[in-house]
Amino acid sequence: MVSAYSIPDPAVMQRDRFVWNALQWLEHAAYFIILLFFSGFIIGLLFSDPHAVTENPLGRMSWYPAYAGVCALLMLHFTRVLRLAVFSPLLVLCVLYCALTFLWSIEPGITLRRSIALLATTCAGLAFAARYNWREMIEHIAFLYMALAMFTILVVLIDPVKGIMADIHVGAWRGVWEEKNTLGGIMTKGVLASLCALAIRPSRAWLWGPAALLCFSVVLLSTSKTSLLISLSGAGLFVVMWIFRRFTALRVLLIYSLIAGLALFVAAMTFFPDEMFAIIGRERSLTGRTDIWTYLFLSIEEKYWLGYGYGSYWYDPLGPSYSIKEILQWPVPSAHNGWLEIWLSGGVIIVGLFGLLLVSTFLLALHRILRGGGEAYWVVLFIYAYIGFSISESSFLQSNNLGWVLFVATSAKLFAFEAPYWRPTQILKRGGYTGHEIAQVRAV
Repeated sequence: MVSAYSIPDPAVMQRDRFVWNALQWLEHAAYFIILLFFSGFIIGLLFSDPHAVTENPLGRMSWYPAYAGVCALLMLHFTRVLRLAVFSPLLVLCVLYCALTFLWSIEPGITLRRSIALLATTCAGLAFAARYNWREMIEHIAFLYMALAMFTILVVLIDPVKGIMADIHVGAWRGVWEEKNTLGGIMTKGVLASLCALAIRPSRAWLWGPAALLCFSVVLLSTSKTSLLISLSGAGLFVVMWIFRRFTALRVLLIYSLIAGLALFVAAMTFFPDEMFAIIGRERSLTGRTDIWTYLFLSIEEKYWLGYGYGSYWYDPLGPSYSIKEILQWPVPSAHNGWLEIWLSGGVIIVGLFGLLLVSTFLLALHRILRGGGEAYWVVLFIYAYIGFSISESSFLQSNNLGWVLFVATSAKLFAFEAPYWRPTQILKRGGYTGHEIAQVRAV
């Protein structure tokens, strides 16, 4: 005899399903808002000078809700986050070493505070990677950048004085960020993320195709030459990868073509550098960046091995950066180079550690081209853009930075050898299912 209590009540099941879906949407919203924080958009809306926020007590307090959200999501997926951290020892070592520089930092308080912010940023990336599979993560990233592009257009329409530069680079869009290159870099990643989402979910071409065009339009409006170059070359690399993975007979031809193209580019840069820079509207000094790098090497020589302490070199206006600002006659805010920035923070040791992490991540990304699923597009294109921007921007190991969040999430998934994502039709063509793939099919 079956008890009446053993028969599920349809009303109760419907209620439980509604509550579960509501909780899921609440979690998605939490991740979206936290990533929006790390993109700098919310801070840019709240403060007129986003660059000075870290030294403003009210600005620092505005980050506390984001950090609290990261802690909550970290606890929610603690076991999976711990697994990712265990499989990413180089990543953990880099973050811990930055905190260790507190012991010899020229500004111990600043180093300690910014190291905590770096730890929170890293935890955000690990929690994001732990929560979503490859497809979900890539689509969430693409949606975030599409939203940022739409928000930027709204800011410019509502408050053009804030959204468009009027002192330097007149007419260039900057949105809520400090200057045009930041907006251009964000939108470039949006272009590539949208293309990757299109590759991993072709059924949503109606969404991700226009999203890529929208982000690229904002790149053009920012007038950032570096962003335009990386957007176009990244899109070209996307097409090359698509052909390479789809048409095996053309792989050898593609490889030789890439090698020949790279050789021609190197030769042109060697023998005709001025003409090559002129094509993208730049001159050889990269808008004065090479002058900064020349003088920074003098500072690096003084603390070659251990650096000045994480985030401390530029803090004091009368500190070690004073002479560079005096010589160049403008308030240089950063090294404008990822490698030099971390060298100033932690010496040659952190350069070696992070270099090993970046090379390992890049090799794992390349391996996905042959052995991976749709996520191969994202891991290769994102690492390409991340390295490309590091040449002229300080992008490595940056606290409160969306680029670092996404690097951590991508690298951690690669080091954990997370199973590739195959669309159901691709699995059928391969003639078989694994247990993980069956779970993916059910989730679609």
